[in-house]
Amino acid sequence: MPSTRITLALNSNRSQKCPLLIPSSASYSLSDPSSCRSLVIKAAQSKLRLKKASRVFVASSGQELLEESHWKKYMEDDVVLLVSLGEDFVGARKEELLPDSDITKDLESLTLGNPVYIMGNKAYIDPLSITQMETTARTLPGIIHAVGQPDLHPGTKFPIGAVFVSQGWIHPPLIGGDIGCGMAWYKTKLSASQVEGDKGRKVAEKLRGLEGVWRTQPDREAWLSETDDPQRKTASAGAEWDAALGTIGAGNHFAEIQVVEEVLPGAWQTSSDPLAPQGMLHAHDVLLLVHSGSRGYGGAILKRHSTDHHTSMRASDPAAHAYLAEHDRACAWAARNRDLIALRFLACLEPGDDAWALGLNDNDPQAAAPSSAVDVRAARRAVQARRVVDICHNSVERTSWPPVGPDSPSPLPLTDPAPATRDVYIHRKGAAPIAATPPSLTSPSSESNPSSSSPTATSTPTPLPLLPLPGSRGTPTLILHPLRTRTNAFGATNALSLAHGAGRALSRAKALAVVAKKYDGRAEDLLRGDFVRMDAGGNKVGGGKGEREDWDGGGRHVRGGTWVVCEDRALVWEEAPEAYKDVWDVGDDLVGAGAAERVGWCWGRVSYKVRRGES
Repeated sequence: MPSTRITLALNSNRSQKCPLLIPSSASYSLSDPSSCRSLVIKAAQSKLRLKKASRVFVASSGQELLEESHWKKYMEDDVVLLVSLGEDFVGARKEELLPDSDITKDLESLTLGNPVYIMGNKAYIDPLSITQMETTARTLPGIIHAVGQPDLHPGTKFPIGAVFVSQGWIHPPLIGGDIGCGMAWYKTKLSASQVEGDKGRKVAEKLRGLEGVWRTQPDREAWLSETDDPQRKTASAGAEWDAALGTIGAGNHFAEIQVVEEVLPGAWQTSSDPLAPQGMLHAHDVLLLVHSGSRGYGGAILKRHSTDHHTSMRASDPAAHAYLAEHDRACAWAARNRDLIALRFLACLEPGDDAWALGLNDNDPQAAAPSSAVDVRAARRAVQARRVVDICHNSVERTSWPPVGPDSPSPLPLTDPAPATRDVYIHRKGAAPIAATPPSLTSPSSESNPSSSSPTATSTPTPLPLLPLPGSRGTPTLILHPLRTRTNAFGATNALSLAHGAGRALSRAKALAVVAKKYDGRAEDLLRGDFVRMDAGGNKVGGGKGEREDWDGGGRHVRGGTWVVCEDRALVWEEAPEAYKDVWDVGDDLVGAGAAERVGWCWGRVSYKVRRGES
């Protein structure tokens, strides 16, 4: 028999690979030093420099080769094998579809036998983040399922782009200090032609008065409340934290004016969707994408409820109830913060519209007379009428597990009755939920909007037809439609979540060093909208104003072309496109896992981070 020709690759980075010929004399016995497995491990150690290689997977399916029968079955020409240091398979496992009656059993075996599932395939996954996933899943009590989204990357202690499902336990550090951080899309009345080319630069220049305190504390309290009734609950966190309401913040937070470049027709556009027609997007729509959180308030909550030595609490513990109450308030505060940011931007983008008059900052907000609470809430309703979707990707959500439902490609209610389900807590850090829960701070009112969420509320979640998947500035934002079908066990495989963005490829420290050196003396290239096209490494390929003829129709090669307002030089380097993964690879991994379908993409014309001296 001739030799078998195979390819070896690193499980954590498939771009590192090598060919290998397995002689016909090689056995399948795991104890034989000249077996197929031994040859594969030795080749990984010598050719891929994986000195402690220990596990082998089939790239196409995720099947781990554990037994002699596995090696006999899969050892054939052109098979690609992935070798790991011990981490679980990176990618979407392709399981044989099971009868409905077996789905719950399958989920039990998935979560109890090996609770960590990594969705990255095309997107690079840092091995450290996989180690953090596995360590967390093994050491924290109650974890029954953990998912690393394709944007997974290491955090200080716990990974980002991660979802942990626990039963009976709540772990505040898993969602971090920026509780309620998320993204919201708002429609504008601008036309695409008004933000193209040099007009985009002029729009960027108009974005003034967006920093610092917004109006008075009574105005802020009115924005955070539903009614004048003091007995009703409010999202107000007190004057100290409310002073930051309506501001974007630092780090990776931003607001971006985007044009919808392409929308693909599909089932997501049906008129029966709960958010139609508000949630519908069309080519050439101009949107405002806002990414911000609870602006220090969530961090204070985390400090009150956890320490380095106290990271977990039983769900039945009164301390857990107290944490969840503050958590929900922070999520509501963060959602209202995004709405107020949108109001301030719309006041700049659509001047003369009386609905946005309160968005204009007085020269001395503290000296200004408070506005009528009725007027403040009317302005908020006007903003929410423009809102397409709002999600928080740092939160804990209580729901039934496992999710079950009919075999349908459409989003389904997440509370289908099933005798085998139980209450669990889904902890998300940098992961978008695929359904939203109406706010729980107040009773339902005409002001409620189903596209905003309060994660630990007990009301029925509303499936979201669309979610944004942004890259870093100058790269596209993908439009995703979440799926719950048998392919992804009705959402259990991906823990009812999707990636929240491209995810960092370089740490902030490394980006600061690498990108700053690369653009030494030409930092303005990263801020100019006429620096139109760059390759995947951020190098200028073509350009000049408005040059578009060499882009493909899918937008995969679109980079640059976005006017950036960022007067913090460190953030210019840290948030450069080179510091992030390719958003198309992340999107492809979500589609490949059956968790979503890509229905379009947007491209930013103006990206706003921060202006100095305006607070």
